[in-house]
Amino acid sequence: MVVDFPIDFVVTWVDDGDLAWRKEKNEYQSLDHDDKTETRFRDTGFFKYWFRAVNEYAPWVNHIYLVTNGQVPTFLNLENDKITLVKHTEIMPSDALPTFNSNAIELSVRNIKGLSEHFVLFNDDMFLVKSVQPTDFFSADGKAKDTAGLNEVMPVENFDHLIANNITIINQNFNKAEVLKKQWRLFFNWKNGPLNIYTALLYFFPRFSRLYDLHVPYSLTKKNCSAFFNMAPSLHEKTVHSRFREITDITIWGVRYYQIVSGEISPRKYNFGKFYTINDKDKVISEITNPKHYVIDINDADTDNFEQITSEITKAFGERLPQKSPYEK
Repeated sequence: MVVDFPIDFVVTWVDDGDLAWRKEKNEYQSLDHDDKTETRFRDTGFFKYWFRAVNEYAPWVNHIYLVTNGQVPTFLNLENDKITLVKHTEIMPSDALPTFNSNAIELSVRNIKGLSEHFVLFNDDMFLVKSVQPTDFFSADGKAKDTAGLNEVMPVENFDHLIANNITIINQNFNKAEVLKKQWRLFFNWKNGPLNIYTALLYFFPRFSRLYDLHVPYSLTKKNCSAFFNMAPSLHEKTVHSRFREITDITIWGVRYYQIVSGEISPRKYNFGKFYTINDKDKVISEITNPKHYVIDINDADTDNFEQITSEITKAFGERLPQKSPYEK
């Protein structure tokens, strides 16, 4: 079946090498906030290959929205009519800015002027590595392509509070037993692969502990964003106004949770994408040169060899995608 509606890509980005941005961030750094992780802001230098990959593997995309605080990648061709730079000031309240909280920014992307109802949200470390079609992200009837599975929260860091906050909203508004009865074809599906085992083991627990989170670009609709946020307007407002990540935040993952439990998804294979860190250099390079998945997440991580690792990964990208895209100057 053919998707006959526009699908936009939204990607967020920050240049931590910008001295003005660093100065502003440091002015707020003394505030009592939860997240001071430097790797959350570090630029790996791979970003131009995000655009080359979109041009090569998803030329059908309707429009690309790049969300920044006003920073513009030096390579970017803003004269290309398929790309729009969106500043935080255009989508967030003035009293919430400046912000260094990716959760707050992602909760606000639905406010982008001109954004299509159906869109795919990328982080700047998520890269297409194979050709994809619109039906890899949405079904013909407009449902987001995703994979449903149960999981548990295993607290090891403050980030786990965010997952608990999302799932609390789901439990307050949905009955787990009723959801699993109604949506059993989503939660027990051959495309879920080993996630079916997790779901079976957690099936009889009375409430959702967590849904299985896949580190891939999320297919979302503006309607479903609004539905989830309206379930917890005070938490939504608090998150948007938190300049750094806080343990009270909710996240865009909660919209995905809502889509799953309300049956607003169409099953997609669990291994559509793969999560790596830069410390998985050899595996990342293998995926770039001979991909086993359609999209990979190259997450930053603490390492003593950052420049060497990123140089080798950049070289692999350059060999696979050597030609400038129309999105570059």
